[in-house]
Amino acid sequence: MGKSSNSDRFGMRLLGQGRIAVRKTGRIGLKGLKSHWPILLALSLVLSLLVPLMLGGLHQFTLLKRLHWWVALVFILMIVFSWLANANRLRLISKDVGKHLKIRDGVAMTAAAEFAGVATPGSLGLPATYTYFFKQEGLRLGTAMGMMAVIMITDLLFYITMMPCAALAMIFERHLRSNATSLVAVVFGVAALGTLLLYALMRHYRKIYRYLSRRLARFAFLSRRRYQIARLIVEFVQAFRLIGRMSLSQRLGLYISAIGYWLPRYGILLVLIPLMGQSVPFAYLFLIQGILNLGGQMFMLPGGGGGVEAGYVAFMSPYLNWDTLSITLLVWRTCTFYWYLGVGSLFFLFKTGKAAHRLLLRKSA
Repeated sequence: MGKSSNSDRFGMRLLGQGRIAVRKTGRIGLKGLKSHWPILLALSLVLSLLVPLMLGGLHQFTLLKRLHWWVALVFILMIVFSWLANANRLRLISKDVGKHLKIRDGVAMTAAAEFAGVATPGSLGLPATYTYFFKQEGLRLGTAMGMMAVIMITDLLFYITMMPCAALAMIFERHLRSNATSLVAVVFGVAALGTLLLYALMRHYRKIYRYLSRRLARFAFLSRRRYQIARLIVEFVQAFRLIGRMSLSQRLGLYISAIGYWLPRYGILLVLIPLMGQSVPFAYLFLIQGILNLGGQMFMLPGGGGGVEAGYVAFMSPYLNWDTLSITLLVWRTCTFYWYLGVGSLFFLFKTGKAAHRLLLRKSA
C-alpha cells in the first residue's frame, strides 16, 4: 500500500510540475517486437504487395498505361505540399517556444518522421523521431514531448471536425450503400468520443490520473504502467499550455497547416479513381481513408501492411471492379506507404545518423 501511495504522489508531482523525469524505462512497444522490427517491416511489405497481386495479378501493371506520366508528377507534388504544410506547423510550434525553424529543415524532419512512422509497429517511431529532433534544437525533454503532443492534438482536431462534415455529406448522397449508414454512425460516435476525451483531459487531468492509477494498482502487472500514464498526461498538459500561450492567429495557422498536411493525402484517391474511369462518392472516399489510416496505425505490422489493403478491398469493392480495385490500391499505397519508406528513409538517415536504430526501437528518452 505504501508503494502504491508513493507512486501516486510521484505521478501527481509530475502533473503538478508539468515536466517529465527521464527514466531508462521510457521505451515503447512490445518487448518481443522491439528487436524484430526489420522482420515485421519485411512481412508488412510482402502482405501489402500480396493483396493487389492476388486481386489483379501481373495483368494490373498493364493498366498503368491508362495513366499519363504527369499523373505521377501531380501525386509527388501533392505529397511535397503535404510536407510543406507540416513544416509550417512545426515552424509555428517552434516559434512559440522561442526557436526559429526553417521550412526546409521542417520538410526534412517531416519526411524523416514519416519514414519512422511507417517503418515501426503502431507508428511508434514517429513521435520518438519528432521528440528527438526537438531535443536536438536544445529543448528540454518535457517541452519537446509537449510539442509532439501539439501535433497530435491538431491532427485529432482535423479528424473530429472534418470527418463529421464528410459523414453529413454522405447522408444526402442519393446512391448511399447499405453499409454506409452504419459507417456514418461510427464516425459521429468516434468524433464525439474524441471531443469529450480531449475536453476531459484538458479540464480534469489530475482526476483522470488518480482514477486510472487506483484502478491499475489493483493489478500487479499493470501497476508499473502508472508512471507511463502520468508521463503521457504530462505531454498533453504541456501541449495545452503551449497552445494556450498562442494567439488566435497562431492557433488558426496550426489548424490550417494540419488541414494542408492531411488533405493532399486524401486527395490521391479523389484524383486517381476518376482517371481510371470510375466514380465513388467524395464523402465516402474521405471517410474510408480516415478509417483506414487510423486502423493502419493500430495494426501491429508497420504501415498496417495487409490490414489496410484488406480494409480497402472491403470498403471499395461495392463501387469498383476487380481490375480497378487492384490498380488503385497499388498506386494509392505507393503514394502513402512505399514513398515514405523509400524517400523518407534517406531523410531519416541524413537527419538522425547514429541515433537511427535507437529511434526505431525506443521512445524518446
